[in-house]
Amino acid sequence: MARWRTAIRAALFAAATCPSSAQDTGFVNGRKDLSTEDSGVVPGRYIIELQPGGQGRRARTRDESGVEAVVQDINSLGYDATVKEDFSGLSNRFDGGTVEISLENDTTIIDDIKNIPGVANVWPVHHISLNVSFETTSGSPEWNPHTFTHAKEVHDRDFTGAGQRVCVIDSGIDVNHPALKDNIAGGKNLFDGSDSLEDCTGHGTFVSSVIVANNKDYHGVAPGAEIYMYKIFGCDTTTSTDLVLKGLLAADADNCDIISMSVGSKTGYRYAVTARVASEVAQDRLVITAAGNDGQKGPYFASSPAVGQGVVSVGSVEADQTLAWPARIVSSSGESLNISYVTPTGFKYNETLDAELTLDTGDSCNIQSFANEGAAVLSKRGVCPSSWAGRTIVNRGYDYALVFDAYNQGFYYDVDFAENFWGDIKLFAIVAASVGDWARAQAAEGHTFRLVINADADPISGDDTEIPSAGHVSEFSSWGPSYENDLAPLISAPGGFVYGAFPDGRFAVSSGTSFSTPYVAGVAALYYAHAKKDKDEFIRRLVSTSQTLPAFSDSDKKVLAQNGPVAQQGAGLINVASVFNHEVVLLSEPALHLNDTDNRVNTHTIRVQNNGNEEVVFNITHVPSSTVSSRNVLWYVNTYYPPLTDAAVSVDAPQLVTVPAGATQEFEVTFASPDDSKDSGALWSGKIVLQGSNDQAISIPYLGVEASTYEWGALHHGAEVYYYDQNTGELHPVDYTGKPYRAAEGGSPEIWFAFRYGTYEFSIDIVGEDYTTDQFVYPPVAAVGSDAWYGPIRQQPVIGWSPMDFPMREVVRFSQGSFVTFRSLANGTAIPSGRYRILSRALRIFGDASDPKDWQLYLSDSFSVQLGDDPVPESGSTTTTLDAASTAAVPSSQAPSATTADVTSTTEAVVSSATTSAPSSTVTEDATSVPGSTTTLDVAAEPTGLEGVVSSLRLQRHQDPSPMLADASVWMELHILIDIPRPVPANSVVQFAIPEEIVDVADGATLSTSGSSLGRTTFNKETRIYSFPTGEWATWHKNMRGDFYVMCRFDPDFARAMKPGTYVVEFPVAGGAVLQSTIYHTAVDRTEVYERLSMIPYDGTTLFSADIEVPASHGPWDWVQLETSLNTIDGFVCDQSGVYVGRASCGDQRMRSITDVTEASTDLCQTKRYRAKYQNTLKGNEVLRFTVAGIQGNWNAWTFEFVYALDVQLTNGTMVLYDYKAVKFEKNPRTRAAEFDHFSGEDARQG
Repeated sequence: MARWRTAIRAALFAAATCPSSAQDTGFVNGRKDLSTEDSGVVPGRYIIELQPGGQGRRARTRDESGVEAVVQDINSLGYDATVKEDFSGLSNRFDGGTVEISLENDTTIIDDIKNIPGVANVWPVHHISLNVSFETTSGSPEWNPHTFTHAKEVHDRDFTGAGQRVCVIDSGIDVNHPALKDNIAGGKNLFDGSDSLEDCTGHGTFVSSVIVANNKDYHGVAPGAEIYMYKIFGCDTTTSTDLVLKGLLAADADNCDIISMSVGSKTGYRYAVTARVASEVAQDRLVITAAGNDGQKGPYFASSPAVGQGVVSVGSVEADQTLAWPARIVSSSGESLNISYVTPTGFKYNETLDAELTLDTGDSCNIQSFANEGAAVLSKRGVCPSSWAGRTIVNRGYDYALVFDAYNQGFYYDVDFAENFWGDIKLFAIVAASVGDWARAQAAEGHTFRLVINADADPISGDDTEIPSAGHVSEFSSWGPSYENDLAPLISAPGGFVYGAFPDGRFAVSSGTSFSTPYVAGVAALYYAHAKKDKDEFIRRLVSTSQTLPAFSDSDKKVLAQNGPVAQQGAGLINVASVFNHEVVLLSEPALHLNDTDNRVNTHTIRVQNNGNEEVVFNITHVPSSTVSSRNVLWYVNTYYPPLTDAAVSVDAPQLVTVPAGATQEFEVTFASPDDSKDSGALWSGKIVLQGSNDQAISIPYLGVEASTYEWGALHHGAEVYYYDQNTGELHPVDYTGKPYRAAEGGSPEIWFAFRYGTYEFSIDIVGEDYTTDQFVYPPVAAVGSDAWYGPIRQQPVIGWSPMDFPMREVVRFSQGSFVTFRSLANGTAIPSGRYRILSRALRIFGDASDPKDWQLYLSDSFSVQLGDDPVPESGSTTTTLDAASTAAVPSSQAPSATTADVTSTTEAVVSSATTSAPSSTVTEDATSVPGSTTTLDVAAEPTGLEGVVSSLRLQRHQDPSPMLADASVWMELHILIDIPRPVPANSVVQFAIPEEIVDVADGATLSTSGSSLGRTTFNKETRIYSFPTGEWATWHKNMRGDFYVMCRFDPDFARAMKPGTYVVEFPVAGGAVLQSTIYHTAVDRTEVYERLSMIPYDGTTLFSADIEVPASHGPWDWVQLETSLNTIDGFVCDQSGVYVGRASCGDQRMRSITDVTEASTDLCQTKRYRAKYQNTLKGNEVLRFTVAGIQGNWNAWTFEFVYALDVQLTNGTMVLYDYKAVKFEKNPRTRAAEFDHFSGEDARQG
């Protein structure tokens, strides 16, 4: 069947990351203009540090601070600067302040300021946002997390922290809150200088309550301590690093023993200004700070000041309690059922209720009944999100809803409802499945119900059995290490689903490392008040007694390994009682930083002291934690949850160490790197555990990475520069039109980039067309000419964001591409008419900016800019070819490959095909082929016609299976890319030849553009020539482009005879050139994977079931895995899904002698995700069946659809990655029309 289709111009986009999650899936996968908040930078604002006695070029006046003097010097350089913050006199740790500079003349300002005498350093100011939300109530929660951390054992000894002050740097505090008012010592407003400590956001009030709250139902970690607040926020949820710095210096100046900071920026660099100053303050103060809430970003997303040396950075652990509340359902039979219910936020319904209760026959997503006024509904829990269900319930008129668990979804807090439901409902609660069973039995006898709730009821359950994540590291908790491989977080504490005080006398529930941080500050208050004020000993006790938590994936809701990675949790969950009780304490560093392969420190000394009265003999053991793969094959950081690897490290240490009473002992441990390659990116960790004869154990965490941080580099390749066509929404090579860009008309190339790792400085610069990277010096020197460096650009967005000047410093890593446009240089200077290139540059970690070798430097293709009526100087070329643009600025060893979607998402094992008849294709040069020989498919043909216009011919697997296309999996798409730069005669023809192994080539289609016909395609099976005319339209257009594909397939006899290996398909084109498409093939026939679809009545709705059967002939294998997911509305039904092995029947394609292997093979089954892995072999005519079943969230929807991936690990080491297959059930099948506009071009006629 012949079929044509306009194709997405994916070939233009160099893939920047192999997908490791749905969140970070590509470089150019959606148009996203970079904003100043994306970059993290506050435009035009800089923190300046003065040298001791620094005052600028001139002597200060008597009333002038050092910062004010420097501002005068800045203005003398032609800038317009003012003082924003002045830190003079706050603390001797840091002398300086913040200046604000007009963006109209801001370019190499940092280097200019650094050159002013007396200036020590300059940093850009970064945004800081409170990335948390609160659900509030007027009631006081009866909640106690202190058993979980063993703090209760300390409280039972009447340790309350009385007399100890904790200094909190945050958003303010409700000084009249009944749970706090007796524990507030005062504070300072550093935001606007007023006396008010008002907390508009609630964040500081909540944080403070974790430390000192004290009322009948709820108390903090140290309810006898006091809070001193440093307010650095106004009435929104953002502040900046200079105010954080101001708060830190003020707390230091006030001699605070304990400083708690639940704020930070996403600049995980050791020498970021807040990290550096926090490190200095931490030399004498206990500085405790949040690790951050960006766990989804995966490793290497630490924050500042959390990465500061000596700072205690705190990760988050999910609370182990669920607050359930009592209610009663009364039946008209006279019977009643006492139940417990859980609300989305954990708060109870705080009113007395006696309401009519209707048992609905549908589910929560498809309520069938209508409510009387003030009524409640009891329904089965559907598979749609609860926010959707809430809207459905409200639309049916109900004020109250009880939803009993179904499909094994669980009985716990519903975050989706709490965050996404905005309707008017008084109660939405989840109850156990048994409630539904009881009500159904009563209703079957004709009885009706009432719901009774007592407002004064106390919680009745702290059960965590229904909460998969309870007691595990929170998904949102940021991973370390820093970009310099320093450990952060250092430890973890309760921060997930935490209760606390909120302004106006209310209480709230929230989650974040913002709340695990004050928990540790509260523990410090207990220790300082009741043990001793020794920050170093406290930190060593805290870390060495913490408990390692398992590796738990919140996405999969399952434990992946017994010991989770140190990069995620630090030393683990704190044990408060052990902090106080241990007699043997650590004297050496609390954590061992092994760094990367360039900076590896293999041998470390551990020193311990026995404060007890008896000798202690320690058994020394090495307990490794899970090793994670920190990066993918393109060296982009793997996002949450990064894959676990088998890389193992060995440790040489004494087996026994004896420490006499009152004595000190030390010993050495030496680490041997994992049995993995030095550039694998394996992030390995664990603990050295000392188990004492006194039944006390201490442990020291360690962390290292198998990678050169220096060689990693932020850039996979240079920034990609494109022309964006606003009419078609397409990206083209940068000089596609041959016309100059005009800044006055808003014209600008789009410059796309992403960061796979950190960099101290990144810039996008304008350079002359003849500039080479060998000319680069730092700092760059601006000049004029064809080989000159002109300067960095000013990002000038089209919409109303603030402009942002390059360079960017202390870059916030992101692996999804964003683009910038520009109209001028960063200093506001217009770009003169000329030919230019983009220089993109990034400084390597541990690099020296003054050494050009320590920079990644890339140049783009050239393009023209025209200023006013000034002509653009002549250039040898006005058009850039597609091939050049698609790999612009990319070293040959790292050139991006144009691959099919399934290939780009493969692991680093083998890129391979999953079908005999329709192998995948790729044009990558560095992919690893499957075992086997290389075969070239050529054709003896000599096409004629237009030369040099066929840019690319590429085979790939058919991507859009149609119910109208028989045996869809055997078909391939031959993608054809045509570029015709100038008008051609009307009788012109485009030709290329196709090898005889490829058959059933579609022809006879009419090519068209904008209503004009170019003519019909033809394919001569004898000559193997494919051709089409360009038509009259091509005589008066230029820069014509065609991008389409034609269906074809391999000859069936040839396909059956194909052996595993590499196939190079050659396509001769006019002029004697030959284009190639490379195929990596394994002898696995996708057509033999049999699918059977069925729809049957089930539980009041329809069950959609798909049997996917894989025969033994696809092996021998080590394992076969099927994985799939659903949209947000529909859901899988686990007890109707399974894995089975049986014998194939030739007659009716049914399995016989079936064995159920579901329990051993099901790896994951949730309402939205399903994964099963069969790890045994089959023999003879045996068949493996995966049964995947689900129901609709919306019973009125037309379709139920999911896409599954089938992977096979063959015993010969080959990984077969099947194409993603769509399974679609339609209640009312429909056909859809196709469009046939294939060519575009510009009018070339004069006038």
